[in-house]
Amino acid sequence: MVRQLTAIMFTDMAGYTALMQQDERQAKASRDRQRKVLEDRITGHSGRILQHYGDGTLSVFRSAIDAVRCAVEIQDRLRMPPPVPLRVGIHTGDVVHDEEGVFGDGVNVASRIQGLAVAGGILISGKVFDEVKNHRDIRTRSLGSFNLKHVQHPMKVFAVANDGLAVPSGDDLTAERATTPNSVAVLPFVNMSPDRDNEYFSDGITEEIINALTQVNGLKVTARTSSFAFKNRNDDIRQIAEQLAVTHVLEGSVRRAGNRVRVTAQLICAASGFHMFSENYDSSLEDVFGVQDQIARKIVERLAEHLRPVQTSETERRISVSHSHDTEAHAEYLKGRFENARFSPEGARRAIEHYERAMELDPDCALPYAGLAGAYVFLGSIGHAPAAEAFSRAEEAATRAVALEPDAGASHMALAMVRLFHNWDFEGAYRSLQKALTLTPGAADTHHFYAMYLEAIGDFEEAVDEARTAVQLSPLSAACNEALGHALTLAGQFAEARQTIDRTMEMDPRFRSAVQTSGWCYVAAGDLKAAAAEFERLPDMAGREYASASDRAYVYAKLGRTADAERMLALLDARREAQPNVTLDLDYALVYEGLGDRDRALEHLSSAIDRRMGGVVLLETFVSFQDARRDPRFRALLRRIGLPQAGTA
Repeated sequence: MVRQLTAIMFTDMAGYTALMQQDERQAKASRDRQRKVLEDRITGHSGRILQHYGDGTLSVFRSAIDAVRCAVEIQDRLRMPPPVPLRVGIHTGDVVHDEEGVFGDGVNVASRIQGLAVAGGILISGKVFDEVKNHRDIRTRSLGSFNLKHVQHPMKVFAVANDGLAVPSGDDLTAERATTPNSVAVLPFVNMSPDRDNEYFSDGITEEIINALTQVNGLKVTARTSSFAFKNRNDDIRQIAEQLAVTHVLEGSVRRAGNRVRVTAQLICAASGFHMFSENYDSSLEDVFGVQDQIARKIVERLAEHLRPVQTSETERRISVSHSHDTEAHAEYLKGRFENARFSPEGARRAIEHYERAMELDPDCALPYAGLAGAYVFLGSIGHAPAAEAFSRAEEAATRAVALEPDAGASHMALAMVRLFHNWDFEGAYRSLQKALTLTPGAADTHHFYAMYLEAIGDFEEAVDEARTAVQLSPLSAACNEALGHALTLAGQFAEARQTIDRTMEMDPRFRSAVQTSGWCYVAAGDLKAAAAEFERLPDMAGREYASASDRAYVYAKLGRTADAERMLALLDARREAQPNVTLDLDYALVYEGLGDRDRALEHLSSAIDRRMGGVVLLETFVSFQDARRDPRFRALLRRIGLPQAGTA
């Protein structure tokens, strides 16, 4: 008996049985052609066919890369007339073969993955993806996780998406998609108090419970942005659970009278509609935030008892919910976060005002400092505040947040943002992000930012996975959905990117970032007219003629509308005169790249680097500089930034 760890490839012909019944001679000719191509290509890639079975084969390779490259060549040849509809599945694992045949878990998994494929397609497991993801000649697309027959754990499946290969659509994938068994959405607790001004208290309890649950390993918790979309609505619990992709829903009410408060909480299983528990919590109101602490801890304990998430003693020790002990300070922080989520310069400035007010009221709470750091990083990165001033304030605030609450994920995420956009410290940013993810594994915002980090270093496929995680945690968040659409665009998955962006704009038709991403998705897909139409919507949305002037100029120039591009350039010049504190180097670089003036485009990029504009760390994500990537001067600029992919991407 021989046992070895290897790459396993399963193939079979789609529709072979039906073809045999219709035209036996044609079926055998197709099978013989398939075998000849397989034998030639598999041997050429140091592989070995272990078994023929009817219209299929089982082969092994020394490496996953050899197996995938071989499969691509096989499909390329079998696409030529007369075409042979082959399906391929590849996995890495143990194979055991003796006189009775070939078997092992790896063989079963490869077979199941091949069964998901469509004719002309190649599907690979997550383990194979990890081996090939950094090879630029192999493009992939994530299809999600599936429960495969006789496979104990859900498996991530990817499609090889090179030109000419068939990629399954959602309708083609008939296997059961994996779901997260430990998942919960906390709906806004209803304020039952006679005084409607107590709304902040019921909202605060809801949010603090969400914050506590995001620290529980193994538990998926829907983010506040999505769960609060159901405030003041009376939707069916099962429909809510379906929209938020969770298995359980926690709902409740708050009644406050005088110095007493009663909170009712109930956990509902979405599949059955049954209440898993329903409890009342009565307490005095001497310490509002102490009450929230107590209630959230009790609910966490009951959730852990019923849902049994993986929870270490360290996680139990650090579950903490109350960041502030000042009601007004907490309200100011929430207002700041709401404004920051608009992803606009105006929103960031308003957020800063609220964060600073919260810091004045409660200087020992870390959250406003973390939010302030994020707002200043945003303004400094897009050139809407002098980089030196903005990043100095951001670094000071992030450092203070970590000092105040070193066990708060938000503090470490703020520090990661500063390290990435200000210090260009990619390793340091990664460490801070991992710390944040460890402390709050269920925080959608952290996964959202991690996707951005992965885009910066050129790992677009991993960025898609992280952006998907953020959307799973906050499915109704326009920001998270827009981030997924952007990541899909960079990964070349234009069809799904288009669907995701359109869904985002339906969620919030006034979300300017989604419209801008939509335009660049059209550019990447080669539809410049559609891109121009999207960019032309932005001035009215922003209320400023110069909004998106550089985007429009680039597309107009590429469409041959030089006069229109020059008009946009004049708008930029006028804006530079009117707003001398706004740095427009990246905008000018974009315009000149569109006009074909590479020298001036690179001059402005160099100037942006000299000015330490944070946005330059995302140069690898700029669709507009696709052609410039072949210019050694552009590569030299990336090396000045210190991008890990510089020189090799």
